[in-house]
Amino acid sequence: MKTSHILPVLLILAGACFNLANAQEKTRTVSGIVTSFGTLPLNNVRVFADKSGNIVYTDSTGRFSIQIMDKDILFISAAGFNNRKVRTGKENIYSVDLLYEDNVSNFNDAVSHGHISESALKNALMLEAKKNEKDYSKYKSIYDLISSEIYNVRINGNTIVNTKLRSFDRTPEVLLVVNDKIVSDISYIIPVDVKSIEFIDDVGTTLYGSMGANGVLKITLK
Repeated sequence: MKTSHILPVLLILAGACFNLANAQEKTRTVSGIVTSFGTLPLNNVRVFADKSGNIVYTDSTGRFSIQIMDKDILFISAAGFNNRKVRTGKENIYSVDLLYEDNVSNFNDAVSHGHISESALKNALMLEAKKNEKDYSKYKSIYDLISSEIYNVRINGNTIVNTKLRSFDRTPEVLLVVNDKIVSDISYIIPVDVKSIEFIDDVGTTLYGSMGANGVLKITLK
């Protein structure tokens, strides 16, 4: 083989070796943990490194280890949870918390795919609900609670009215709904027993037809 032919071949081989070595230098292993609700580890969560192309799954403790390239992006996905995208930097350990939005479909997906046990998810949801609950025990009556916590309504004795008239063929009284049931009296409710209370004064009232024309006061008891 002529020298003139050998030189280009050697240059190509040298370049390929350099690129391979360079790629190997940029590859490194990082580890992490995937949780939800801040502390609960998630099992069998898919972790995909975009640049290196590697895919791993978390173990029962939520931990994973994966080879990545420089400035790689981790795509983390679990059925029933919101996916996350994490851009890697110089860190070697990553902690990722996936958001869970509670509904029947997400609950079934999260449990059936083995990400979390049914009991653990139920307990987490119960603790989350308690954490978000307001303490209404300081109020003397349900009407005292409503007048202090709900705007756009006015209390006249035991009557609750919308501050702006919504229906011309009805009184301005709002519709009372307790635990998803329409009621005519709420005087029996003790504030400490109230889990949540809200006034619906928008398209959400269409669910109740003309009865909700002046707004809906929705109360959920513990």
